[in-house]
Amino acid sequence: MSSRIQFIISRLQVLQQRIQEHDPFDRAELAEEEQDFINKWGELLSAGDQAQPEFLFDAQELLSRFIRCYPNLVPLMHRELLYFVGGECLHFLGDEELAYYQQIDEQLYDAEQAGESVDISEMIEANRPAAQGETLQ
Repeated sequence: MSSRIQFIISRLQVLQQRIQEHDPFDRAELAEEEQDFINKWGELLSAGDQAQPEFLFDAQELLSRFIRCYPNLVPLMHRELLYFVGGECLHFLGDEELAYYQQIDEQLYDAEQAGESVDISEMIEANRPAAQGETLQ
């Protein structure tokens, strides 16, 4: 399994855990729509683990549905998930975010071509710009 797919699955698992702590997913009895969404999420994670070719398309569809149906929960999502899933999800990112993740993507490509083992999370952290007024100590 590629480092990208592993990264996407990891971020999807984190998001799944986070949304289950918030309404409407934290209820004992889920409505049919929410239960269907959770079921599709589980199927998506299984498809990723099995390296099924439609995984990225299904991920794009599910994340787009998440943003449309549960906009109040979108802040729980790591933004890089949108970039690495790609497709329709790129429309939810701003120009600065796209440029930032493109830079990381290029570094990832270079590292993979050099045969290096890459941790995308570490790469993102290493490239994250310091907040304004923040200093290194």
